[in-house]
Amino acid sequence: MAENPRRQSGRSVGSHLRYLCETDAPPGLRRDPAVAAELTEQHEWLVDRAIARMAARWPQDVDQAWLHGHATVALTRATASVEDEADLPEAGVLAISERLRTLLVGTEWYREAMLGRARPLCEAWRGAVLAGREPTDRTLCARLHISQPELTERFVELATVFAVEPAGLMPGGRELDEGVAMAIGGLPGDQQLVVSLYFEQQFTLAEIARVLNMLPVRAQELLGRAAATIAGEATLAEWPAVAMRA
Repeated sequence: MAENPRRQSGRSVGSHLRYLCETDAPPGLRRDPAVAAELTEQHEWLVDRAIARMAARWPQDVDQAWLHGHATVALTRATASVEDEADLPEAGVLAISERLRTLLVGTEWYREAMLGRARPLCEAWRGAVLAGREPTDRTLCARLHISQPELTERFVELATVFAVEPAGLMPGGRELDEGVAMAIGGLPGDQQLVVSLYFEQQFTLAEIARVLNMLPVRAQELLGRAAATIAGEATLAEWPAVAMRA
């Protein structure tokens, strides 16, 4: 986890948690509002980090200020409920991520992106493989009837859709970790690095871009390309059994 950039050098970072009285101990913590507000401010970098992990470039349909506001509320609630300050980063990330997923999955952008662009892209990838063809950009463009620039944009968007809710693209019963394990060995080297830094090291897309010396949107595109392979490989692993039952 990256160090909190908002902490000031020389300032004590010891536990600032206290209860209004001894009988107010967990469960149902009630914290001094001033202390809770201070903790939330100190950990607000978690909000920025969670949003940055989902996208380096967001669709125009998504209001980032709206996301940031709701994510901050989720962090505030985590701050009020966590027992030990040391547990706040993990609890905060979980609360923020869950809130962002809930918000985004309910948007018109997500529904249109998932049904109209992300799933067709993954199905085109799978269809090419089942037809014995390499799922190259040229093949995918032909199957989807789109241009190369449009395909690139679909991969960029797919990365965000996948980051919001991976289960939406994974076949029933298939876990994300399992899908990554199945696909990563067959990914090109640059995609392998992006997947490793994103899933194993929990880097943001901007951090991945800095490490690999590329633009953040390029890192997002590579994550989207890898996501298509992960979802496609996970589906192909189920396909023979599904076909025999049909």
